[in-house]
Amino acid sequence: MRVDIHSHLMWYPDHISERTAAEALAAKRVKLARSGGRSYAAHLDLHVQDATPKEHLAAAAQADRVVVFGLHARPTGFLVPNDVIAEYAAAHPDRIEGWASVNPAEPGAVAEFERCVHDLGLRGLKVGPAYQHWDPRDSSTWEVFALCERLNLPVMVHQGATFPSTARLDLAAPMLLEPLAMAFPRLRIVIAHLGHPWEQDVVVLIRKAPNVYSDVSACHYRPYQFWRAMITAYEYGVTDKLLLGSDFPSATVNDVIAGLRAVNDVVAGTALPRLPDEDIEAIIERNAERFLYGSAGT
Repeated sequence: MRVDIHSHLMWYPDHISERTAAEALAAKRVKLARSGGRSYAAHLDLHVQDATPKEHLAAAAQADRVVVFGLHARPTGFLVPNDVIAEYAAAHPDRIEGWASVNPAEPGAVAEFERCVHDLGLRGLKVGPAYQHWDPRDSSTWEVFALCERLNLPVMVHQGATFPSTARLDLAAPMLLEPLAMAFPRLRIVIAHLGHPWEQDVVVLIRKAPNVYSDVSACHYRPYQFWRAMITAYEYGVTDKLLLGSDFPSATVNDVIAGLRAVNDVVAGTALPRLPDEDIEAIIERNAERFLYGSAGT
């Protein structure tokens, strides 16, 4: 089973502030200019980060199962109602799995997450300290994670670089999650995007913490950095803890798969190590299913 464990549902201006949308547009134009897409970039607008239900469902056809969430992060201009995610997921239960987002540092976070699980049927949690401005080491924010552990619900944590000028990169380092992972050893955690640019920290953290994993979304844009991170994961023996994710609308599942299958291209013709094909295909076809449902797939 091909599972996309990381995708978004949100659109401007309902869920994204104008400032954040403008910064997303600028970041996208830089990325396209670097890859030779200047003419396309010139026609983009503030809707560059949009992922509407119609657009998301079309992209979701590239996987058998897709996890989708919004983001509750007032400090950086993201505010997607959990009801939007729940309504969309409920309309497509055969393919879409919805997760909630709350800010663990805000009053009412636990009550809102309980509502999301028990009333809305959402099946996981998305948080991002850099976006939401809370410190993962602060135990006063841990109540919602204790609840996730009790309910055996997974958590996606964005730890790594991001584009909004209002984000707190001092709260984005993956190793800040170590106390949380140690306090809740049965809590299933996914670190988004291999924690770029701190991929080595993610590798050593997922090696020592049995229930901490990472997805490979948004990594294939930087081919050398991606290859280096994947070889590090291979040499530390943790490629089985790397999960397929698209980060839609930033990319699609097929984009990420193409990037994975091309990961060794940057070292073609050299004696440098290569990521084995079987490890690549396990990331594409099996690892996320095993993480979510305890099945190795077929």
